[in-house]
Amino acid sequence: MTRRHLHRAVLAAALSALAGCGRDAGTNAEQRTPMPAALPGVYAGTFPCSNCAAIEATLWLRPDGTFVLRQHLVDDAATASSAAGSPATTYGLGRWSWDEIAGEAVLRGRGPERRIAVRDDERLELRVASPIEHVLVRDAAAPPFADRLVLDGESAVTERGARFKECVTGLTFEVSAAGAYRELRRQHRRMNPRGKVALTTVEGHLVTTGDGSTTSERLVVDRFVAIKPGTGC
Repeated sequence: MTRRHLHRAVLAAALSALAGCGRDAGTNAEQRTPMPAALPGVYAGTFPCSNCAAIEATLWLRPDGTFVLRQHLVDDAATASSAAGSPATTYGLGRWSWDEIAGEAVLRGRGPERRIAVRDDERLELRVASPIEHVLVRDAAAPPFADRLVLDGESAVTERGARFKECVTGLTFEVSAAGAYRELRRQHRRMNPRGKVALTTVEGHLVTTGDGSTTSERLVVDRFVAIKPGTGC
């Protein structure tokens, strides 16, 4: 074989190897699953419980990227769930995102990360270390989240009103003039005379206002708990 022929053979082998690498890279590329457009919504289900009759769970998966997971422990002697807000009711809230590689929704807040698999347009499955499936079914008739719960956030009070930024979700709400609004203003004047943003703990609930075409949420402070001027989330 002449040197010219040898050179051509080596070049052809190199090009063949590169082409093979390209095919392998394409074959091994990670598959991505786009988020279902109709994923946000309210889902409810009943989970098994080791020390109670069952856990009634409701997940508000909001379009703004935040979530609320309410879990109510049903006592063995109970025939129906108690009112939300009882000691047997717990809440998890935070932000959610879509993992395209795993094809799952990821819930992040205080506590461990939770993952939600999409079974179909109407059903989700909470990933847990249990052989028993934890399934949530879409509840199209469920109302917006309006439970009363304790919130930590940064509050600011001006002559025009008050605003509250919840620490875990990062959501900011105008504070309604109802409920304990006057007490919130009074505590700001007493503890925070310079009017700076202050870490505040309140017990409250959300209300939706608007005419249907344009709506917004406001925070109703049901009870003032504490304020720490000069401190933020």
